[in-house]
Amino acid sequence: MRYRIEYADRRYCSFANGRKDLLDRLKLLKSEEVSDIRKLYKSGASDSVYELYCRFIGS
Repeated sequence: MRYRIEYADRRYCSFANGRKDLLDRLKLLKSEEVSDIRKLYKSGASDSVYELYCRFIGS
C-alpha cells in the first residue's frame, strides 16, 4: 500500500511505500506540520488515514 504525507504549507508532499516506511517517516518529522495522510489505491482513489496515524507524528 502506498501513502501520501501532505504538509501544512501545501508546497510539497512525500510518499511512503507501506506501513513500516510510513511510521519511520512520521517518527523522523521535526519541524514539518502534517495536514493529512492519505492511503493511495491502485485505482487512483485515496482515503484519509490521518486520525489513525497522528499519534505517531514526531514520537
